[in-house]
Amino acid sequence: MTDKTDKNQDNQKTTAGDNTQAEVITTASSTASSGPGKPEQAGAQPESKVPETSEPKQEKASSSGKVLAIVAIIIALILAVILYWHGHNQAQVQAEQLTQLQQKMQQQEQQLQSSLQAAESKQNKLLNNVASRQDSLNEQIEGVSRKVLDLDSKRPNDWMLAEAEYLVRMAGRKLWLEQDAVAAAMMLANADERLAALNDPGLTPVRRALAADIASIKSVKKVDREGLVIKLNSINDQVDKLQLDGVIMARAEEPDFTLSDSISDWKANLKKSWASFSDDFVTVRRRDGNVEALLSPQQHWYLSENLKGKLLQAQLAVYREQQEIYDSSLAQSKQWLQDYFADDSVRQFMLEQIDALSGLQIKVDYPEQFAAQDSLKQLLDDRLQRLLTGQ
Repeated sequence: MTDKTDKNQDNQKTTAGDNTQAEVITTASSTASSGPGKPEQAGAQPESKVPETSEPKQEKASSSGKVLAIVAIIIALILAVILYWHGHNQAQVQAEQLTQLQQKMQQQEQQLQSSLQAAESKQNKLLNNVASRQDSLNEQIEGVSRKVLDLDSKRPNDWMLAEAEYLVRMAGRKLWLEQDAVAAAMMLANADERLAALNDPGLTPVRRALAADIASIKSVKKVDREGLVIKLNSINDQVDKLQLDGVIMARAEEPDFTLSDSISDWKANLKKSWASFSDDFVTVRRRDGNVEALLSPQQHWYLSENLKGKLLQAQLAVYREQQEIYDSSLAQSKQWLQDYFADDSVRQFMLEQIDALSGLQIKVDYPEQFAAQDSLKQLLDDRLQRLLTGQ
């Protein structure tokens, strides 16, 4: 601020000096101009003029410079005050914003700490729950282990009872899934041997039920499925050897050209004579009866393949115990053999085999459930429950 004031005062002084010099130059010029216009008198001496002093003007210029300097100082002070006030306000605003930011950061930090504490407490609770459950599970495992050891040491016969129940279940699978009655009966007999080895009178009802199940299985009619399939397969192998049946033409009647001796039959004799004469040129024979057209080679191939398919369908029906499909397949095969193929030894052999296989019973009525299975399962459940309860 002081430097600016000094510069203003120097400028004002320079301006005042320039004004004084201008006044002096103006006075000199006016004097010079008046000189030539008025001739000097001869012998007259020029007037001696005393130059005017410039002190009042200098004082006036200095006073105006001081005023300007004061005004400039005042303006500078006002500007300084305004700048200071503006800077002070900006500093206050920035300080308030900084304070608000610090408060927000503190709040966020507090929220983060609270959320971390909540998560940590929740995790601790979960860990405590898991630890408690693990402890309870370990106790249960130890209890079950002790009971299993007791079962192994005190009740060894219960394992034989469980084995007998397993054999009964496997016998059911063999019978109902594989239709193997022989293997099912053997498994039931093995289960009865396990129960007999226990020498427990309480198992008498179960053994009685096992005996009834074995008797029901042995009374089932046995079907030689493998033998049936082998016979059907041998019939199928003969299909390619069959020959198609040829067209059988009806026997043509030979015309009768014998003439009658009676005169009254002259018309018939005339017709016969004419027919005998024309027979040497054109021969017409009539054949009565239904004649079927021959099959093409492609139709022959389709017929043979369809016949093979019917025989294969009969084989599948044997394994699946589908009595109706088995009977219909054999009947259709027999009909095709009689209608489309020649009567030779191959066809005769196939017809004889089909007649032998037709009417055989391939469906077997097995018992729906073993009577001993539920009894054994209930007995095992009761013993296991008594063991677990410590009774």
